[in-house]
Amino acid sequence: MWGMAKQKLKFYDIKAKQAFETDKYEIIEKDTARGKMKFAVATSPYTGIKVYRLLGKA
Repeated sequence: MWGMAKQKLKFYDIKAKQAFETDKYEIIEKDTARGKMKFAVATSPYTGIKVYRLLGKA
């Protein structure tokens, strides 16, 4: 996977009520009530807050 560009993902900033697309995100795993899930985390260009997008089961 080295050298491959990250796929652009759509995120939604609830505070700004704006959607944005970016390839500047990191993938994390979190334990949830439904088991381990994979999330993409990006910083919103509108408000600077961290925005999460669910990618699926880890």
